[in-house]
Amino acid sequence: MRKILFFLSLGCAFQVNAQIPGDNIFDDAFLHEIRFENADTNFWFTTKDYQMLNVIIDGNTVDSIGMKRKGNISQYPSTHKYAIKVKTNKYVLGKYYDGIKEFTLHMNFQDPTMLREKLTYDICEEMGLFSLRTAFAKVYINNVYWGLYTLVEGKDEMYKHQFGNRSSDAIESLDFGDMCYHGSAISEYDVDDPGNFWPRYEFSNGDPNTAWPNFISMLDKANNTPNGQYMDTVPNYLNLKDFFRYQAVNVYLMNFDSYISLKGNQIYVFDSLANKWQVTPWDFNASFGLWETNNYQASTYPMFPNSITGGCIASKLNDFPVLKNDYLDAMCELSQLVCDTNNLYAKIDQWKAQIQQAVYNDNRKMASNADFDNGLEFGYYNYSAFSLTNVPALKTLIRTRYNLISQALITAGYTCTVGTPEPLQNKALTLYPNPVQETLTLELELDAALAIDIRVTDLLGKTVGTIANEVANPGMNRYSWDSSAVPNGIYLVKIVAGEAIQTHKIIVNH
Repeated sequence: MRKILFFLSLGCAFQVNAQIPGDNIFDDAFLHEIRFENADTNFWFTTKDYQMLNVIIDGNTVDSIGMKRKGNISQYPSTHKYAIKVKTNKYVLGKYYDGIKEFTLHMNFQDPTMLREKLTYDICEEMGLFSLRTAFAKVYINNVYWGLYTLVEGKDEMYKHQFGNRSSDAIESLDFGDMCYHGSAISEYDVDDPGNFWPRYEFSNGDPNTAWPNFISMLDKANNTPNGQYMDTVPNYLNLKDFFRYQAVNVYLMNFDSYISLKGNQIYVFDSLANKWQVTPWDFNASFGLWETNNYQASTYPMFPNSITGGCIASKLNDFPVLKNDYLDAMCELSQLVCDTNNLYAKIDQWKAQIQQAVYNDNRKMASNADFDNGLEFGYYNYSAFSLTNVPALKTLIRTRYNLISQALITAGYTCTVGTPEPLQNKALTLYPNPVQETLTLELELDAALAIDIRVTDLLGKTVGTIANEVANPGMNRYSWDSSAVPNGIYLVKIVAGEAIQTHKIIVNH
């Protein structure tokens, strides 16, 4: 998830450290506990209407909130394990918890590992996409343990702190939401229109009177603008760079419940600040190759599948090297940094340690405890409860995709530059080692005395370490940072030297 931490304006650097609402409830450093009190479970089983009740979140009671079940096929009716939506202000105007008024609890439909959604949202965040925040929670209803859930940020909450507008127009793609232009009539796109028999899109947020015409206009421009005008025109309507980076994530992780197969689960949000449409990642329970395993294998599914090279908008990478490079740069970043095998193996082990006992105690899940354990490691498995066969375990998928994509980049003759530092206004800068096991060393050579501010932050912008805040002397300056106080993961080193700013990603892997 993007957070703007530094601005460079008129030669001056300004630091912004505003806390984002929801930082506590989406803190994934610990397993949350959510208890719904006085719930009418019969009402909950039979309807999708809200009911008013109390909720206790990590020991904090919030009364008179709205709670309902959500989801269509993504539920287990026999065990009544449904996804849950919470609105704290449904019945009492202005009632918030941790500065937010809405969140959902996802039950990780068909995913025996319970990790696919969390891991993929984290990867999207690290790729700089407008991703939702997530954490894990044990859920109780009337003091009965209902199981392990993934706590997911409400979409309009993200719109508020990313785009400054909770009511941003948003359209969600459904199973035939192919991003093609099908004419100017709203009925060709809107699944709720009586004349539309193709479930292409549905209105998700904002004002439908502005959302639909603007969205269709964007599709028209992105599909029909002549090549000679394309790169001067279309980026004013759609963030093409993010569009291609997101599709690279789907291809790398073989997420077929997306643009590359079933088309759905992409939300397009109109960013009124940038005055263009932005893609927002959504719904990843089938990521990491859970579906379509009889048709596609992790070891052979190519870096440029037909759904990309022949897809509406996506196929434009065939015409414009800059778009192809955006896609390939994303593949480089995925293979060499974000989805590096050691990095992701460590994350899987970290989340397993946090949720394993909660999963074991979850009697409403359909998978077995052995399915959970095996699905996190290596090998291929059949899950009879879901009629899924030949599903790669998470570490197998990660290793296999790393090998295939790395070789595909070499075969394509594409040179990855991920991690290569750019000049800091002709000042020599070296960071090593990366990944960091114990101590990070930073060497900075200056030709004049400059004010230096160097700090390490997590991906949400929280400062976890300060290396220097001083005036550095001309010549070589050496700094070190002890990483032992932070958990394994990806961090940002932000250097401000006079008026120049640089940011570098590092991996901490103790």
